[in-house]
Amino acid sequence: MVSIICCTMRQDYMENVFENYENQVWEEKELIIILNNDEMDEAAWQKRAKESHNVTVFQLREEVTLGECLNIAILNSRYNIIAKFDDDDFYAPNYLAQSIRTLEKTKADIVGKRTVYMYFQKEELLAIQKPGKENRFAKHGIKGATLVFRKEIMDHVRFPKMNLGEDTYFLKRCNKNKLKIYSGDKNNYACLRISQQGHHTWTADNDRLIRKSAPVSRTSDFNMVKQIVSGGGEAYK
Repeated sequence: MVSIICCTMRQDYMENVFENYENQVWEEKELIIILNNDEMDEAAWQKRAKESHNVTVFQLREEVTLGECLNIAILNSRYNIIAKFDDDDFYAPNYLAQSIRTLEKTKADIVGKRTVYMYFQKEELLAIQKPGKENRFAKHGIKGATLVFRKEIMDHVRFPKMNLGEDTYFLKRCNKNKLKIYSGDKNNYACLRISQQGHHTWTADNDRLIRKSAPVSRTSDFNMVKQIVSGGGEAYK
């Protein structure tokens, strides 16, 4: 029922990609992985896929844009709901179940999160970014890594041929087509801000992000972060 799509350029996040998928309590799902870096070890990903269930791996040339990779993943999907995962973030076991329930309850075309938990690795800080933007219809500001939408909208809107800002452009096109976008609650997902230079395609400055966020906890224990983030949302299968 749900096709998870994940585009990645980073070999060292392979296990995180599979763990986020395999830990979901929602049972009817598939994972489509697009490798978008010529140096990646496709054989290792294919081997890991065989150890999982309903996983397909494609390798595309690195000059193919992120937007094009997303479109290709969707074209190769089997199910009527698409969930876009990032390779380096945390998706709690109830993430998919809660998102799908929100999609069905609100009758929206797209659901996601404006308010999100964000963990700053270097600062060892868990914070809430954009607090107070939960459980409401929205026109913009939904985080791209939290998009869950009905596949049928691809008849009207595609991701652009871009490597930066493709999610923002996609949502603008959805608005132009009068598609309903809903911002759910912050639970069951955490955006990880890694300290390594050049890691993120979203190049926002951490200090600025922290200033605009509400602190939750200072901890180096990521298991504690997972526990806090996973605190909300009932499991629905």
